[in-house]
Amino acid sequence: MQKILFGLYYGNINPYEGILPKEEEYRKAADQVVAMESELMSRLDDAGQELYRQLTFALITRDNIEDAYTYAIGFRTNAHIILACITQE
Repeated sequence: MQKILFGLYYGNINPYEGILPKEEEYRKAADQVVAMESELMSRLDDAGQELYRQLTFALITRDNIEDAYTYAIGFRTNAHIILACITQE
């Protein structure tokens, strides 16, 4: 337990390691996204491509903020579960 806490404190534990699923279904979906994005970009003019890049950046920013909140809520919930287990008689 102490090793895990020290690892968290010193930044040696990265919760994002291994986050990408290894299943074939995920790989196929990711490949489809890349192919569709390439097709879309080839159909857009320069202004459309720039607008698409801005949209993509805005979506990534929004998703990162949501992920941070989700992580914090999950961490807090897990802490409550652990405390409940420790204090239960």
